[in-house]
Amino acid sequence: MKNLKWFLGLVFLVGTANAAIREIPVNSGRSIRAQIDTYAELLQKELDMAKNNKERFRAIRRVTDEIKVVRENNMPQSAADEAYMDLMLTVFESVPTEKNFKKSDCSRYEYEILNQYEPTAEMEPVEPAVKPGWNAISSLCR
Repeated sequence: MKNLKWFLGLVFLVGTANAAIREIPVNSGRSIRAQIDTYAELLQKELDMAKNNKERFRAIRRVTDEIKVVRENNMPQSAADEAYMDLMLTVFESVPTEKNFKKSDCSRYEYEILNQYEPTAEMEPVEPAVKPGWNAISSLCR
């Protein structure tokens, strides 16, 4: 009986260690805005590696949902950080759904993002909160 408890304890520890190795911590005690920026960076990597738009749309939806969950489960941040995160989510939400997306309308999508969220930009946005959504549209339009 004693050996069985020891064995089960060892199996639990090994299983826990393996799970910890595979998990990439996004929060790790950092600010909410830093966590959101990490999600945006991970999204960019996923968009670059995606084989098709179906995978890109799935990544955009997942990251947008994760950002919303992080914000909902944490205390409000400074006004500047809240505005930054609101703008980032708003730009992501302006990306058309997979069902409504048409490559022939890409120039219109890009124009609308610039016009609505960064009208002073010339060719592409420079605002850090707008760039992830812009990059998502650009990736979908390739």
